[in-house]
Amino acid sequence: MKPKTRLQHEVIELSKYHLPNRTTDLLRWAKDACLEHKGFATKTAVMCMDCGSSFSTELVKRKRAVCPYCNTTLKVEQTRKRTDKQRVYFAYAEICGELQVVRYYEIIADYKVCRNRNIHCYEILQHWVLPNGKREVVALNHTINWYCDSWNGKMEIRNKNNNKHRYNSDDKYDVYTEYFHPDSQFKLIYRKYGINKNLAGLTFIESLKIVPEEPKAETLLKAKQHRLLSLFTGSKHCHISHFWDSIKICIRNNYKPDDAGIWIDYLELLVYFGKDLHNAKYVCPKDLKREHDIYVEKKKRKQDREARIRQREEAIKNESAYREFIQRFLDLEFVDKEIYINPLKSVEEFEIDGKELKHCVFTNNYFKKQNSLILSAKLNGMRLETIEFNLKTMKVEQCRGLRNNNTEYHDRILKLVNRNKKQIKERLTA
Repeated sequence: MKPKTRLQHEVIELSKYHLPNRTTDLLRWAKDACLEHKGFATKTAVMCMDCGSSFSTELVKRKRAVCPYCNTTLKVEQTRKRTDKQRVYFAYAEICGELQVVRYYEIIADYKVCRNRNIHCYEILQHWVLPNGKREVVALNHTINWYCDSWNGKMEIRNKNNNKHRYNSDDKYDVYTEYFHPDSQFKLIYRKYGINKNLAGLTFIESLKIVPEEPKAETLLKAKQHRLLSLFTGSKHCHISHFWDSIKICIRNNYKPDDAGIWIDYLELLVYFGKDLHNAKYVCPKDLKREHDIYVEKKKRKQDREARIRQREEAIKNESAYREFIQRFLDLEFVDKEIYINPLKSVEEFEIDGKELKHCVFTNNYFKKQNSLILSAKLNGMRLETIEFNLKTMKVEQCRGLRNNNTEYHDRILKLVNRNKKQIKERLTA
């Protein structure tokens, strides 16, 4: 797009003639800091996917090994795979006059056994931000559809989403990365909020919208509670205030939940059983998924033992409300070869999904959620994963398989849902 405004002309001029080409220097850092270093092991040898050399399995300890040839610490996988590919975004922030510039790069690494890795790195995106919040985007064309997520064309001014809603940043040029180069420079106006090279949990643009207006988000960012911070962009952001006392206990104990969504569900289970949410013993479990699953099973048993009849009556009452909500989505279905996705059409289906996949979609009453469309992904009639789709942000909030684990079809399911958002939008506006 040709520059039209004074700011766009200034940005293009600075981007072309004043920003140094940093790709080569940044790549030296990114190869070690951003890419996962793997070793593929068979029964007799370990292949270093970085340098292509092989060495004895005797050097492996606790699924880790140091390659004796390139001296790289590897995460060892027992597999027959011969190739691998990684694609990672990383960023470098710098100050250009009064403008804050955040430059994004994509690094693509191809691996093959007995061969040195092949790495490509190029700049894809620049955010230019004024102190008053005005910004421009200089980027390659970002193509996103059901089969492709690629960057092409040349660096030029691109249309951006000007949605000012704090919790919705549906902008294809607002990419997420948790890797910022350690030499990144941020203006003082951002650093005082904790927006610096350690930014994670939010994209840079999301952080500009949320952190200055949300003291709790600023606290989480400075405490490096990045997984909890990410809740601000989803439907669970309201839980931050509700469970703030418990979150402060996590901060004091330096406890960082592995999965923020499951941790919130776990706290809701603790509330159900009347546990003390000011006690680190409950709030900071060593094995979150195990404790979560224990309480899910405990809640199921309690419901079956004490409230079977009451639960049935309540389900009958909610059935009519849910059927009224789901009416416009009844004919919704997404198909990708053998994978079939459709909404849960009754409260009874929530119960079946919860029992078969052993998660809390029924026990935590997801059928009562106002702005969530719950979908079920199946393969040959067998349930694979349950999907929670947020009708406000038009994003997948959760996608959980058996015991909240991802299946081998997880990425295909997410792509199938995302490329059919239009069908959901059409039924919302009908």
